[in-house]
Amino acid sequence: MGLKTFRNRWFPIFLSLVTIFSIGVAACSQDSAQQTRARSSQTSTLEQIIATSQLKIGYIVFPPAIVKNQTTGELGGHFVETIEEIARINNWTPEFIETNWSGFATGLDSRRFDVSIAPTFVTIPRALSVYFTRPLFYAGNSAIVKANETRFTTLESIDRPEVTVAVTQGEAGDEYVKANFKNAKITRFSGGDQSLAFQAVVAGRADIALGDAYVTSQFARANPQVKDLFADAPYNLTPISWAVRKGDDQMLNFFNSSLESLDYQGRLREWEQQAGANWLHVKKVWESSAS
Repeated sequence: MGLKTFRNRWFPIFLSLVTIFSIGVAACSQDSAQQTRARSSQTSTLEQIIATSQLKIGYIVFPPAIVKNQTTGELGGHFVETIEEIARINNWTPEFIETNWSGFATGLDSRRFDVSIAPTFVTIPRALSVYFTRPLFYAGNSAIVKANETRFTTLESIDRPEVTVAVTQGEAGDEYVKANFKNAKITRFSGGDQSLAFQAVVAGRADIALGDAYVTSQFARANPQVKDLFADAPYNLTPISWAVRKGDDQMLNFFNSSLESLDYQGRLREWEQQAGANWLHVKKVWESSAS
């Protein structure tokens, strides 16, 4: 076979093979680049914070853990003091971003903020969406009813077709009725202010409102026309924690270690007492190795 015949017959095939090989290499390179970008987008939040010295913090107003001056917008409360101390030690600038109970998990997942310090009830459904830190304290749930209300003595007595129950969307009371109530009419209020659900009872638009036991106690104290139904025995005692993005193990480990350190130094309890909080805690008993 002559050179000209070889060139005419086989060279186009050779070029096609080279092209196919080149496309394959390029595709592999593109896949590799996409994988690299994907890994980069999943770079530990902690590494990004260290690089930028910026800590984005989601919060929900929840006295006395998180309070907000409605005139100045200034934040306070023992959770704010805690996160600001963690930021100060690391020379990070904290940026506070307000959220609500139905949106805090989405805010973490979308990277709108890096950590949520909203005092969040640790529930099984929520654990599917976020990583919770170690508990900072423990709290239960209660309910607001009119002061002369006598129909409700147990949680089971609430779940009747003629009863309207007010809850805050995404709050632990809302999760409780989703899991346990089948008959009552449920009215949901969006946002982070649980008092909106309680006000529905005051106005006669709901028969009962479920909420955090601390918040119900404060509302009943300020509004004598209602009472805190389970004040003596809050139901559903639950750990209260901060939250980080699901899958972000470095952030979870960092905040667990930070909170552990501040706890054993007595700082967490000190800030709670200064804020006038009276949360439940697991009692720690120390004994020496010689005993």
